[in-house]
Amino acid sequence: MELLALLSSRDDIVVPHVKGALKNYTVYPLKTIEELEDLYGNIPLGLLLIDISSHKLSALGDFLNRLDSDRVVIITPQRLDRRTKEQLPPSVFGSVDDDSIMAELPAIVERALERQRFRNELRLLKQSHDPLSPLQTNPGVRPDAETLPGRCDQSPGGRYVPEKVVVNFAKMLTASFDMRKLFDHFVDSVLEIARVSRMSIMLREKDVFNVKAHHGLDPHLADHLQLRKDGALASRLARTGRIMNKPVNFFDTESINIRNEMDLLRCSVSFPMIHNGRLIGIFNIDSKVTEEPFYKEELEIIYLLCSYLAAAVKDIDLYHHMWYQKEFTKNILSSMSSGMIAVDRDEKITVFNQQASEILDLDPSKIIGGALSALPSPLGDILYETMVTGNAYRRHEATLQPSGLPVGINSYRLLDEHRNPAGAGIIFSDLSDSRKLEEQRGMAEKLRAVNDLMAKIAHEVRNPLTSIQTYIQLLNEKQTDDDLHNFYISTVSQSIHRLDRLIDKLVTFSSTQNYNFNREDINDLIACAVDNVSKNLPRTHRISRKLMDGSFYVSADRRQLIKAIYYLVQSIVDMTPDGTAIEMNAIAARDALFVEISIVYEGGCRVEEVRRNLLKPLLDINNLETELNVPISHKIIEGHNGNLDIKNEGGANAFVIRLPVLDDRRGASVPFKGGSVAGQ
Repeated sequence: MELLALLSSRDDIVVPHVKGALKNYTVYPLKTIEELEDLYGNIPLGLLLIDISSHKLSALGDFLNRLDSDRVVIITPQRLDRRTKEQLPPSVFGSVDDDSIMAELPAIVERALERQRFRNELRLLKQSHDPLSPLQTNPGVRPDAETLPGRCDQSPGGRYVPEKVVVNFAKMLTASFDMRKLFDHFVDSVLEIARVSRMSIMLREKDVFNVKAHHGLDPHLADHLQLRKDGALASRLARTGRIMNKPVNFFDTESINIRNEMDLLRCSVSFPMIHNGRLIGIFNIDSKVTEEPFYKEELEIIYLLCSYLAAAVKDIDLYHHMWYQKEFTKNILSSMSSGMIAVDRDEKITVFNQQASEILDLDPSKIIGGALSALPSPLGDILYETMVTGNAYRRHEATLQPSGLPVGINSYRLLDEHRNPAGAGIIFSDLSDSRKLEEQRGMAEKLRAVNDLMAKIAHEVRNPLTSIQTYIQLLNEKQTDDDLHNFYISTVSQSIHRLDRLIDKLVTFSSTQNYNFNREDINDLIACAVDNVSKNLPRTHRISRKLMDGSFYVSADRRQLIKAIYYLVQSIVDMTPDGTAIEMNAIAARDALFVEISIVYEGGCRVEEVRRNLLKPLLDINNLETELNVPISHKIIEGHNGNLDIKNEGGANAFVIRLPVLDDRRGASVPFKGGSVAGQ
C-alpha cells in the first residue's frame, strides 16, 4: 500500500480529480506546508503531490531541497516547457497540468514509485556484499516469530493475566452485538496486558483492510489508511498466520514493503485475526510507552484475544446481516398492498402483516402465536389444507365469514431444508373495491349499450317517419295529382306497417313472452304457416309445403310459432337471390318422440354464419329490421321447449325446428331440455 500526500487548496477541482485518477492509492489531502512537513517527518510517504497554483515553488524551495530525488510530482496550471523542467529541483520527478490529471497522472506516479523501488533493490544488493549482522533473538521467543531487539527475560507466570483482563475479556464477548463496544472492550483488555502507545484494528472489506478502531492515532490519518489484501503485510499474515514483528534487517523486497507498511500504520507488531482459516482483520500495536520489550506471554495472550475477536466480529456480522434481512422482510410485509398470513408446522400463526390486520380488523399482537382457529373461515381451512396436502390455491375467490367480505386468495406450502412441510402461507386481498368497480363498469357498459340501441332504433324509425311527414306536407299544399297522391298513400301505409313490424320485433326479442299453449296438429300448423307466409312473400320467391303421413301433435302457441316460421322465411328471402324456391316439410324423429319441421332452400349465406346469428345479442345487431329475424325465431322456438338448427345436405340449406311430440296417454309433452342450439 502506498500513501501519497497531496498539497492543494483547490478542494473543488484538483483534490477530487487526483483522487479519481489515483483510486489504487491512498491520497492524503493537506492544505499547508506545515502539515506536509509534519506528516513527512512522522510517516513514510511514497510520493508528494504539490499543486503549485495554490503553493508557489519559491515558497517550497527549502523543503524540496531537503527531499530525496524523485519524491515529488507537481501539478501545474499549464504544461511546462523543457527549459522550465530542467530548472526544477532534483526531488521533483515530473509534472502534469490540470487538464491532464485523469489521463497522465497515474502513469507518472507509477513510474516515480517504480524508480524508488529500483533504488531500494540496489541498496539491498549493496548490503548483500557486506557481512550480515546477527539476528537479535531472545531465549523465550518461538523460533518462527520475528522478534524485537532488546528482548528481556520473561517475568514470573501469571503476571500478564490479571483480574481486569479477564473482566474486560468477558465484557468483550458479551458486547450485545455492538461492534463499537466490542472494540472498546478489546482495546481495554490489551491495555491491561501491555501499555502500548498506539494500536489499530483493521477489518477486511472486499479487497482492502480499513481501520475500524484505533488508539493513539491521528483520527484523520486513520480514516484514510488502507491495506490491500495482496499487500506485503496482509499476504504474510494470511500465509503464515503468525505474529509479525517489524523487520530489522532486509533480505528481500517483501521485507522492505512490510516495514514501510508497518511504519505507515505506526506499529511494531501485527497480529492476524483469522476465522475459519481466512484472514478477516489485522491488529496492530506499537511499542510500549515505557519502551520495554514485549514478553512472550503478552504476545500469546494478545494473539489469543485476536482469535476470539475474529470469531466475535463474524458473529456480529452474521447477527447484523440476519437483523437486516429480518427488517427488510418486515418492511416488505408492512408495505404490501395485500394481506399475508403464515403458519408453522404446529399450526401456529407466525406472520400476520399490517394489511392483513386492516382487512380482517384483527390485532396482530393477539393473532401472532395463536392457532388457526383465530382466523375467519375459510382462511384457516385453506392454510391447513395447503400445509397438509400441498394443494395450492391460485387466484381463488372466497367470502369470509361472518363478515361476508369477498377476498382473492393465493396459498403456498413452506418447506424446510430437507424439503419437508414446514408450514403454509397465504396472500389475500380485499375484492370489495374491485367488485364495486366491476359493477360500475357494468353499469357504464349497459348505459353505453342502451345509447347505441337507441341510436339504432332512431335510425330505423326515422326513415318511415320521413315518408309520413312528406305526405302530410303535400296534404297541406292540397296537391291534385292523383297518381302522386296514390303513391304517397301507399308509401305511408308501407311505412306504418314497417314501424309496426319493427316494434313487434323489438318487443318480442326484448321481453318475456307469455305463451298460450294448445294441442296443435303439425300438418295444420304447416298449412297455416304457408298460407300466412304466402300473403306477404314477394313475387321473386315461392313457397310450397309437404305434409306428414299421419297426425302428430305438439303443445304450441299457434300465433307465435307461425310468427317464428314467418321470420325464418323472411330471413331466407333476405339471404337468397330472386327465383329461390322454399319448401316446408315435417318428419317424425327419435322413435316419434320429436317432430322436425324443415324449411328448405338453395343458396344463401354459409351455414356457419347463419348459426352464429342464432345467438347474436341485440347490441351486436346492425340492421334491426332484417337481422332480428333469426334471433326472434330462435327465442320463440326455445320458449316451446324446442331448438333451432341450420343444416346443409345435398347442396340445399334448411332451417330445422325440432319440437317434442305430445304423449296422448299423459296429455303432456315428452320431457326435453330446451333452449339449446344444435351443434353449439
